[in-house]
Amino acid sequence: MAQLGLDPEQMAALQKSLQREAGTIRTLARQLDGQLKSAWWKGTDSDRFRSEWDGTHKTQLERVSIALEDAAKKVAANVAQQTQASQG
Repeated sequence: MAQLGLDPEQMAALQKSLQREAGTIRTLARQLDGQLKSAWWKGTDSDRFRSEWDGTHKTQLERVSIALEDAAKKVAANVAQQTQASQG
């Protein structure tokens, strides 16, 4: 017979990892943004790079962070459902 379900402890650990790494990415993006903003760099290349950073790269890091947080919420919901079904 096929086995269905999940290990609540393993999935809770995964949820925490997803949340932690989302925070890590958000912190990294802030640090990099701060370094870029405080760096002395003038010229066309600077303008282009800063525009790409603000318009694309920083935004993508934020999206990844949000996606990890969303995944953590889904894992938490599945753990809750499994726990309820097992008790039930």
